Amino acid sequence: MNKHFVVKRGVIAVALAFGSTHVLAQTTPATPAPAPEMQRVLVTGSNIKRIDGETASPVTVLRREDIKATGANTVRQVLDTLTAFDTGTLRDDGSSTSFARGASGASMRGLGKAATLVLVNGRRVSNYAFADGGKEVFVNVDAIPADIIERVEVLKDGASAVYGSDAMAGVINIITRTTFEGVRLSANVERNQSHDFGGQDTAAIVGGFGDLEEDGYNVFATVEAYRRKGYMQSDVIRYYPAWHRQYVSPAFGDPSLLSFPGNLNEPAAGGRAAVRQAVASCPKERINAGGLCTSDLTGITPWSDPAERVNFFSQARFKVVPGISGFAEASYSRTETTYRGLPYANSAGSPTNWFDGNTKTSQSVNKPKLAVGNPANPYSFPVGIDYRFMDDLDMWVSPSVANQYRVMAGLQGSFANGWEWEVAGGRIGADAESRDRGAHRTAMPNAVASGEYKIGGPNSQELLARMFPQIGTNADLSQNFVDAKLSGSLMQLGGGPLSFALGGEVRRENMYIRSTDNVVNAEIIGRGSLWIDGARTMQAVYGELEAPLTRKLTLEAGVRLDKSEGFDSHVSPKLGVQYRAIPQVLLRGTAAGGFRTPNIPETLGKVGLTGFFNSTFDPKRCDAAIAIRDALRTGNTNDRNDATTAYNSGCLTSVPAMISSSPDLEPETSRSLTAGFVLEPTKNINVAVDYWKIERRDEIAYRAVSYVLQREDTPEYQALIVRNPVSDTDRRLAARANELRPGANLGFTAGNIQSLLLNYENFGKTETSGVDVDIATRWNWGSWGTFNLGLMNTWALSYRAWDVSAGKYRPNTVALRGTPRLVSVLSALWKKGDFATSVRVHRSSETQLNFDETDVATWNQAGCQSRIKPTGEFPCWRRDDVRTDLNLTYTGIKNLRLSMNVRNLLLASGPVDLRGGYALRPRSIKLSAEYGF
Repeated sequence: MNKHFVVKRGVIAVALAFGSTHVLAQTTPATPAPAPEMQRVLVTGSNIKRIDGETASPVTVLRREDIKATGANTVRQVLDTLTAFDTGTLRDDGSSTSFARGASGASMRGLGKAATLVLVNGRRVSNYAFADGGKEVFVNVDAIPADIIERVEVLKDGASAVYGSDAMAGVINIITRTTFEGVRLSANVERNQSHDFGGQDTAAIVGGFGDLEEDGYNVFATVEAYRRKGYMQSDVIRYYPAWHRQYVSPAFGDPSLLSFPGNLNEPAAGGRAAVRQAVASCPKERINAGGLCTSDLTGITPWSDPAERVNFFSQARFKVVPGISGFAEASYSRTETTYRGLPYANSAGSPTNWFDGNTKTSQSVNKPKLAVGNPANPYSFPVGIDYRFMDDLDMWVSPSVANQYRVMAGLQGSFANGWEWEVAGGRIGADAESRDRGAHRTAMPNAVASGEYKIGGPNSQELLARMFPQIGTNADLSQNFVDAKLSGSLMQLGGGPLSFALGGEVRRENMYIRSTDNVVNAEIIGRGSLWIDGARTMQAVYGELEAPLTRKLTLEAGVRLDKSEGFDSHVSPKLGVQYRAIPQVLLRGTAAGGFRTPNIPETLGKVGLTGFFNSTFDPKRCDAAIAIRDALRTGNTNDRNDATTAYNSGCLTSVPAMISSSPDLEPETSRSLTAGFVLEPTKNINVAVDYWKIERRDEIAYRAVSYVLQREDTPEYQALIVRNPVSDTDRRLAARANELRPGANLGFTAGNIQSLLLNYENFGKTETSGVDVDIATRWNWGSWGTFNLGLMNTWALSYRAWDVSAGKYRPNTVALRGTPRLVSVLSALWKKGDFATSVRVHRSSETQLNFDETDVATWNQAGCQSRIKPTGEFPCWRRDDVRTDLNLTYTGIKNLRLSMNVRNLLLASGPVDLRGGYALRPRSIKLSAEYGF
């Protein structure tokens, strides 16, 4: 065990990478005595073993006790406690519309999941089988068992020179136990104390046998099971404050007019009046004041998605012959998240349009009309219908199931000169299946129009399955790898040995993702598809040096050469320096180059990613949509419902699009810089301050939809957009608005967007910078126990994206929506005998409501006040957010550990957010028990 970790990090909530020279001096007796040789260990960010655990790069370490004190049930929840981590990154709960639904990713510094490398025991694990957005590959951290974690090391610096592609923003290394003997059982139950819904349960067992030193081997295995309970909008709606409905979502919780058994809806034509009325079979109690049929959807609208996971991990270590030992590892996880979509809804009016990526053409299907003679149509002409197919609610349950595994084995040993070697090989892989239902482009309209489908039912399961066949996506990926490494000392320098590491690896990757045939063939109305199938070989060699030139000055250098099939070789360098000015002050800094090789979805897609950009601001329609909405709000109940429809059609519209892969992409590259110091004014106080800056260039992306729409009339972008004519629905809404406001002359001048064509390009840049300030103290109060206090801070200075057309960075977005300037975690732990108590306070600073300069006019304070018209009691910005958690632990019974975690102890509500809405935040209590024998 690294003694530095034991002495300085103990069980403080935030562990810092402080220098150990001063620590060792404090514990050295006046008269030297023989001491056991200190073990050299690997630290994340280097392939060179060292005694003190110190590198030039800033590393945050969470030990097992720290993790337990957070109350986290999963690896993702552990990472959410780090200030450098992006808590808004994709998670499985609430991601039903994502191409990578069912997984939780990891991101640091705001650079996304693809720029943060996740390792387990220093080696790569499989990516999730699905790619987020059809493009971004990442590790599903939900597939890593939290129970077996010994510590988490987070390198907050670029590390491509050590680990290769993807390590531009940092590295998260999950380190498990290395040996275990005996059996340990653990379980915990978490429930919302202040609300009667939701909850999480976890149970685990770990068992092992064999003493590595005495028996020559150790084998252990663990199984961890996790379950999250889901709940619906009906469970939470009563807790939402009035301001959420008043300012953010006026129709929140309202019964839907897309209902069962529905409403007839046909515009005026040929001298006849328009038809808008409830279907005759609609129960009277569900007919609103405007005479239309409604359905309450709150009981089938998911607010949290249930999930079940089983994670397995096993490791074996054994001595082969003197000087050579072996190791093997096997891990497997199965995750299942059960999503529930709302039943398919048909709204009368304009055709449904979507893009067919297989034939690269726009598809269109007319909305079905009830034929003359249909029992639900009392008229002598066909009529449209607003309808939701709620015959069988269970058919709209859509699970996402994924499996992930890693198997590997290797040998390690040393030569007579002390040089150490290691070689390993293995296979990592994953597969996933996501299922849903969709409306068949011919079967659904034909069944409704012909009368085969009975409005309001009953209808057979065979007919429903034909109208709404099962659809989904299948994925499979694998990677075989071999790696080898040699390390040791070359010569003696003024401050110690010149240490080195040399190594290399070969990886062969295969990836397959494909929508079901009916989706790829555009047989499903409005459904986008994806088809990726490719393979590639990646090779790398690397070298690293640690040169203690004097007792005070140490240089670190690394370089790595990577070659990926289809791309030129790439060299990633890194240089670090440590200077101990005085025993209590360590100065450090790094400069590094990083990269990310274009992945298979970005380069080898057979069918481009097709789908919808939802909640899109359409600059050619939004002003008219707002004016029509405001007029309709002055009308009757049906007009007020139509007001939301009008607003959404221009300001929160859906855009059908296809994004194509490109074989001509170049790797993304980055330059990162860190500079800071570690201060130890006393043996009880440690302060680390590190400035960081990362610039990522040649980013692979598609043009932002908002960016393209603002430039729609320019020659560069005009050909990318196809619009429909102004629709019958547009004219109906405008006509009614003009009735309510005579002389206003309201109307849409442009139809909605039929399709948008984009492709992946190297054109972006992002620059981000900030300062991490971490403070830790440890006090021994004798009979009163020990007290640890930690403060972890990330102060963001800049986050800027590149404006391609202007050739310069766009304005800084720090302190704007989603990018708080300061994120802090204050932790205090008091331990006395068998009792331990810790408190953690999480805080993020206030932000404005606009994301960047493109929406500043509508969502800065003035824009917010003009659009939402708050009365003054609510701010047009998001105030700072504070949450306090408590942990209590008792270990007074032999082999038994009992603990209680209280999340959101003070029941603090989330800050008012007039753009994003209310954030439900109950108080939860988690009870845990562990028993070993």
